[in-house]
Amino acid sequence: MTATITERNVCGLRWLTVTGHRDAAFRALGRLAHAEIRAVLAQLPESASLRRYAATPGGQTALASGLQAARSAHPREFAELRALAEGARLELEALLLANLRADLGGDDGIGCSDLGWRRARSYVAHNEDAAPALQSRLVLLTLIIDGDAPVTTQWYPGFLPANTFAITGHGLVCAVTHIPAATPARAAGRHFVARGLHQAPSLDAALHYLRSHPSAGGFGYTIGEFATGRVVSIEAVAGRVSGVEADPVTTPLLWHTNHARHLPPPNRSGPTPARPCTTTIVTARARAMHRLGAPDESIARGRLLDALEPPAHEPEVSWFLRILTGSPAPHGVYRSADDDDPLMTLCTSVADLATRAVTLQPRDNNPTTLALKDLTSA
Repeated sequence: MTATITERNVCGLRWLTVTGHRDAAFRALGRLAHAEIRAVLAQLPESASLRRYAATPGGQTALASGLQAARSAHPREFAELRALAEGARLELEALLLANLRADLGGDDGIGCSDLGWRRARSYVAHNEDAAPALQSRLVLLTLIIDGDAPVTTQWYPGFLPANTFAITGHGLVCAVTHIPAATPARAAGRHFVARGLHQAPSLDAALHYLRSHPSAGGFGYTIGEFATGRVVSIEAVAGRVSGVEADPVTTPLLWHTNHARHLPPPNRSGPTPARPCTTTIVTARARAMHRLGAPDESIARGRLLDALEPPAHEPEVSWFLRILTGSPAPHGVYRSADDDDPLMTLCTSVADLATRAVTLQPRDNNPTTLALKDLTSA
């Protein structure tokens, strides 16, 4: 079993393309990125608290449970993480702890911003926000794994390549935002679930997959299908799943920050069917979100996006770039790590489903547009 890795640069991002058998590919990736993996694990703001937790009896029990759930429900994705750890010469527990950090409860819920649009044209746009220490660590990663559809995703070394913005060879674009789960479910970690989503052959298959593969923690997924122009926003949190689909007439614009907007109450069993929704965050809604544990910062960004007026004419990529990068918080959603904001926007991405192209604008760089075919081939 062999694997090859090629390296190039696009608009300031290191771009790795890994080709070969799954185990060999992830071992090779671990070997190449071993220093970056160690740096990311050390620079995560929650690293110290995670290590302290892992040393407690409760932490050991939670990790063992998370390992068992991942191995049982997602053996392919678990094998990838294990091979990555082996290649980097690290104990599996170190990578497992980082990948399960929001599946153990108690996280603060800060993170990224997403927009989805469908009318005559369709778009999915994403701000990738992270700790400033990770600014130089974000990598563009293309995986050409034997037997899989190709995937290009933004990747933090040490994580399963699943929690950011991805383009798949099946013609899907998937942007991911963090949603806190105060009481995680007894299920596989959300990174394992999200990584498995990359092989969904269609948008409908992606929806079915998320409804049939519960996650312990929470992610919001904004997913677009290049072939049809359909765009959906799905919340999968602590075993519960709900979503909405953009409607070209009634609700062309979707947004998501880092709190659940349309999940059923925790005491309601079963999924809620996807439906059009135009939730407005007013004072009463904000109070309700506080009771559910939504962070102030996420609500503030959500209020800004909810107040957007859909453009009268069909928007261009530049409209989404302006919304996501034009104004720093608190007057916009761009994160600058100023004024006690712990995060910064590392990269803004806009997928234009009509032109089958993706525009990337890493921090402090000009935007670059890549064709879908260039992102899903060696």
